[in-house]
Amino acid sequence: MSSSKGNSPHKRYTRKQKLLIGLLIFIIIDVALFMFTVTRYTGYDLINSEKYVEFRMPKEKTLTEQEWQALVKNTRVIKYPKVQLSIEINNIKNQYRKRIKEYDMTMTEYLKEADLTQPQFDKQVEEMAKANVKAKLVLHAIAEKKRVSVSKTEIDKAEKGILKEKGVNSETEYKKLTGESLGEHVKEIDLESKLLYAKIVKK
Repeated sequence: MSSSKGNSPHKRYTRKQKLLIGLLIFIIIDVALFMFTVTRYTGYDLINSEKYVEFRMPKEKTLTEQEWQALVKNTRVIKYPKVQLSIEINNIKNQYRKRIKEYDMTMTEYLKEADLTQPQFDKQVEEMAKANVKAKLVLHAIAEKKRVSVSKTEIDKAEKGILKEKGVNSETEYKKLTGESLGEHVKEIDLESKLLYAKIVKK
């Protein structure tokens, strides 16, 4: 019995450590891609970016990662479009819920492990969402000005890549494995904007 008690805290700590590291990696990767939707889903292509952000339009069609980061950092936000901000917040929270569920935890348990209150978590998510919206407004403004776009063929190819990564051959198998449709996943991760980013920002 004493052995069981001795093992429990260690197992709990390992679980917490893996969860926090996993979520941290998720945040870093997601923010790095945009320095955290899709035009056909959220209307970034219909937005007059001048109403929301001020920045110096680059002369070239492509930027280095350093140039992109500096551009976004120096961009001034006039205001955030409410619809896009709301969608970003929901998408980020959905990503959190999925990863927390993978660790067989509830949101309440995660907040306790992460030493966060619900308001603190909501504030954290909102700041991430604002960073995403800011970067995407700049991204799509550049794409419109420089006439950079993502074709349906490119999107289809990327979707097939997602299926391959999961080791499945069809959208039906994907949904059975993940519990969500491929279309829902594509919308949530903002696949089209990610592909657009890859065209404009070169490593």
